[in-house]
Amino acid sequence: MKIKRYVAENLQHAIQQVKAEMGENAIILDTKRRRKGGFLGLFAQEVVEVTAGLPEAPPPRPRPPAPPAPLPREKGEGAMLTEMRKELDEIKQMVAGLAKRAERENEADFFATYQLLADFNNRLVENEVTAENAADLVNKVITFLPEEDLHDYRQVKDCLERIIAADLEVISPLAGSGQQVIALVGPTGVGKTTTIAKLAAKYALLENRQVALITADTYRIAAVEQLRRYAEIIDVPLEVVLEGKELEEALRRHGDKDLVLIDTAGRSQHSIVQLSELRNILSPSVQIKTLLVLSITTKHRDLLDITEKFRRVNYDALVFTKLDETTSYGTIFNVVKATGKPLTYVTTGQNVPDDIEVAVPETIAKLILGEI
Repeated sequence: MKIKRYVAENLQHAIQQVKAEMGENAIILDTKRRRKGGFLGLFAQEVVEVTAGLPEAPPPRPRPPAPPAPLPREKGEGAMLTEMRKELDEIKQMVAGLAKRAERENEADFFATYQLLADFNNRLVENEVTAENAADLVNKVITFLPEEDLHDYRQVKDCLERIIAADLEVISPLAGSGQQVIALVGPTGVGKTTTIAKLAAKYALLENRQVALITADTYRIAAVEQLRRYAEIIDVPLEVVLEGKELEEALRRHGDKDLVLIDTAGRSQHSIVQLSELRNILSPSVQIKTLLVLSITTKHRDLLDITEKFRRVNYDALVFTKLDETTSYGTIFNVVKATGKPLTYVTTGQNVPDDIEVAVPETIAKLILGEI
């Protein structure tokens, strides 16, 4: 039997190739559907491979020494060929039926996989992950998971959570030995002062560390008084500074403290003058870890603008506040990817010191997928 493989964009075209080359007597022995490429190219790169065979013509019968007795017409060579063709037709119909069944099953698996991946892509976008980031995440799932697992909801979800978590770097600003000096910067209204109070209470009261507070927010008297009340309740010292030299002197006075937290006035990312003033204040000889505080309720475009403009103050990491005021958390992923900066803390309410914690990548991933 002559056997050959044919590759075409679909089964119909492949069979047409078989008939054109092998004729009507060809037998379809096997069909396979293949997919190439990632999530965005699933349809365009699909091909069908068909294996076909053509039975060899039976060898001529040897001539007998003497003419045999005539056979009944239905037993003659013509009748045998007719019967053979009939059997071949039945075999072809059976194989064609199996091929159609396999094609339907393959297509069902294929479309189930596509629909599941599309659903997860849509879920990411609905949670405000950008379309580009969502497509990239789903493409990674296709790369990491075996093909047979791509239509399994649990496997895809777990894989996607791991990929998101792996892309979210988290650091603890208090890692390491010696004194830690941390300054919080950001636009107005994101909750810097409350976040400072939470951190001070957490480390002074719950972890028994020596803490000092410094505020450079002299624009708002109410902010200074608010922080002063927190300092009295927590029983930690508070100093007010106006410029970088005063900050440096205050840091020297509190050189014996484990942790010094610096509050700053909210600055508009559109004001180069304000950002330059902030940079000058935070430029003493003591090394300061600067955290950019962002509200998750801020529009995505504005967050990207803020993170870009605040690079003037050389921030080291990100704090996201007000997670309790939204149901869409994809912005966190977008900003981390866009800035290349790690996460530190997230806040989930106004309670001091309870509603603050070091970000957990796995928890953020579940929030982004709507699993929490």
